[in-house]
Amino acid sequence: MKGSTALRVSAANSSRRRSIIRWAPWLLLILVFFSFQADLLTRSAVGVNRLSRALELFGGIWETPMEDGSKAKPLTEASIHSSENLLPKPSFCEAWLEQKDQILYSRNFSARPILVGHGETSGWSDCAIDCEFQGSVALEGANKADAIFGLSNDPGIESIVRSMESAQYYPENNIENAHGKGITVVMTTSLASDVPVGYFSWAEYDLMAPPKKKNKTVLAAAFISNCGGHNFRLEAITKLREFGVSIDSYGACLRNQDGHVNKLETLRDYKFSLAFENSNEDDYVTEKFWQSLVAGSIPVVIGAPNIYDFAPSPKAILHIKSVNDIEDVANQIMHLASHEDAYNASVSWKYEGPSDAFKALVDMAVVHSSCRLCIHLGTKLRLEEDRQHKRPCKCKRESVTTYHLFVRERGKFKMESVFLRSSNLTVAALHEAILSKFASLNYVPIFKSGRPKAIQGDDKLKLYKVYPVGMTQRQALYSWKFESNRHLQAYVEKSPCANLEVIFV
Repeated sequence: MKGSTALRVSAANSSRRRSIIRWAPWLLLILVFFSFQADLLTRSAVGVNRLSRALELFGGIWETPMEDGSKAKPLTEASIHSSENLLPKPSFCEAWLEQKDQILYSRNFSARPILVGHGETSGWSDCAIDCEFQGSVALEGANKADAIFGLSNDPGIESIVRSMESAQYYPENNIENAHGKGITVVMTTSLASDVPVGYFSWAEYDLMAPPKKKNKTVLAAAFISNCGGHNFRLEAITKLREFGVSIDSYGACLRNQDGHVNKLETLRDYKFSLAFENSNEDDYVTEKFWQSLVAGSIPVVIGAPNIYDFAPSPKAILHIKSVNDIEDVANQIMHLASHEDAYNASVSWKYEGPSDAFKALVDMAVVHSSCRLCIHLGTKLRLEEDRQHKRPCKCKRESVTTYHLFVRERGKFKMESVFLRSSNLTVAALHEAILSKFASLNYVPIFKSGRPKAIQGDDKLKLYKVYPVGMTQRQALYSWKFESNRHLQAYVEKSPCANLEVIFV
């Protein structure tokens, strides 16, 4: 019996030895594999121990609701360990921030559009946010208006004033006066208003139409019918004539020509056009100026003190700021009229294209003001709700912090995610991140649907301005910028969930 048992044990041991020998190569391969994985995870700072601590720190990384009510796929240890997710450490932060910073907003604008009452609108479509305009709407209940034209007695309904008249003639259009009377949304020609409604647009004015050869011996044309303007424009006509500038006047004021003519076609024959407004007010730039540009006639302007903000090039216009400037401008007119090269340089923007600043200004009107009103109202609602949620919007891994910013193009509503890292928190990096993000989306900028093809440029995105959502267009176009990398760093630290808007040209 003992011998038999010994033989069985010996046979079993022999079998185990043969099994070990048979499986040894595979065991060695597995050990090598896990050693390689451990080394890889250690070097990429996503080791198992650190990962476990991160998962605990982040509360297990649970499912986050999306805006449409669905739930994002949760990040798990298994998904992070999968081969497609073995990414450098900041990518972990980006994925986590994308999930944790999602908000299930209380209102879906597709199901319940922005509703504006007591106003009519037309001529726009394909707005970036669903909205409706009605002659009258409910002031309470489920279909309560978001805004009405006129004064609202309900703090939950925005009050709108919309006008293209000068505030000097209509004081109620003054932004401070309007806000003081309870108006919450001002829509005027002022670029400082909540939703500007200027006279300009690519659709209304063929600004790039080639100029006609000027054969008239009379230098300038004027069309002025309001003889009681709030400035010195009639005095300027008289004095320009005294200083040798010949003028054909077709309007009711100081008329010396038959006024029954086509204004635009008539302007095409003159080297200069007297684009004299009835008041001097920032951003109040009417059809007098824009028709002069279309005609290829150099505008001589009395009106908006900031008229050069509206110039297609620095040499394209002449500005009479006060009575004291009249003689000097008269001399400039006479010089340009007698020096063909100098005159052609003033209208060269017609052939070379206007400045980026001019394009950025006029591109604003590619999106109809009524649509921009809806975007303004929807954005206010979203920003108010954003403030009620505590989102991290930044994630630190080792010594690097990843910041989550939200960016959209002016005229759009949806925000796109852009990430910046503390190791490269610079203005140049911000611009690069924005361009990279939108390029990855094969993004088509808004101006492509409105700007003349001759000045649309190629398909490469060109960033002109970046500014915080909520700024006026005057601030965005002319005063705001990140002055330095330090300025950007301070801003991002103070506003980790920053909402930014961009203008492409």
